[in-house]
Amino acid sequence: MEVYDAKQPQTCLICGFKINHNKQGWFTTHLKNEHNLTLNDYLISHFYPKEMVTCQYILCNNIVKLRRGIPNKFCSRSCRGKGAPLTCVICGKLFDEKHRQTKTCSKECASQLRSQNTGKWHNEMSMEQKKLHFETIISKTAKTRKLNGTPSWNSGKTGIYSKETIEKIRQAALKQIEGATYRKTSIERMIESFLLEESIPYKYSFILEGAQFDFHLVDTNILIECDGDFWHGNPKFYSSFYSVQKRIKARDIEKNQIAAANGYNLLRFWEDEIKHDFENVKKRIINALLATT
Repeated sequence: MEVYDAKQPQTCLICGFKINHNKQGWFTTHLKNEHNLTLNDYLISHFYPKEMVTCQYILCNNIVKLRRGIPNKFCSRSCRGKGAPLTCVICGKLFDEKHRQTKTCSKECASQLRSQNTGKWHNEMSMEQKKLHFETIISKTAKTRKLNGTPSWNSGKTGIYSKETIEKIRQAALKQIEGATYRKTSIERMIESFLLEESIPYKYSFILEGAQFDFHLVDTNILIECDGDFWHGNPKFYSSFYSVQKRIKARDIEKNQIAAANGYNLLRFWEDEIKHDFENVKKRIINALLATT
């Protein structure tokens, strides 16, 4: 399409008014008096097609400025200087980011990518490599504590408390847990958001016979536990377990027994389930609620 030229004959596309040229501003005066438009506004809204006055940077839809009636290619220096947009490796969406090494377009996609990388790490590493990896971390932690003179909280305290004292400490800690506010894990926040969205009343950090459960759905017998893949030893990723995982799994069995003995329906969800099959998690919760009505 031809661009605007003040030396050429002009025809008003609004009312059909014609004039030989606009060198002396007569056409501009007509637009102002008859249509209350500036020349630039007229050219943008009536003369040029939308694609000619839209910034050519693919992620920008701003209207460009005109220079002597001719549209600029970009709306700003920022758009002019940007390179090609990045493509999210998770959802395929185009996005713009100052740091060109960024691989994802949002926090949700970044979380999914981390989860995928973790799964890939689990699948590709042998148990010997994993064991060496965690031993290295523990060793570095111990060296750092020694260097900084900050021993672990229970250093030198082994065996100094009786079973009764330990139980008192445990019960006191449980009381604090029951009434306190904590920074929830990402998977707990996802469950909580769903419960809030569906207006399902719940209590976070529910204590039952000295055991702490993540969620209790109020006025029902439903408990919910969100199990992290590493700490609780998701069998999808682990064929054998570390000592810490064995302790937590043993505690999980105790909690299952406590819930069952008190007539509660305990729903357990793996981190992998919540992050990658959340629709099924929602269905299980809804079905459990429907079963109580």
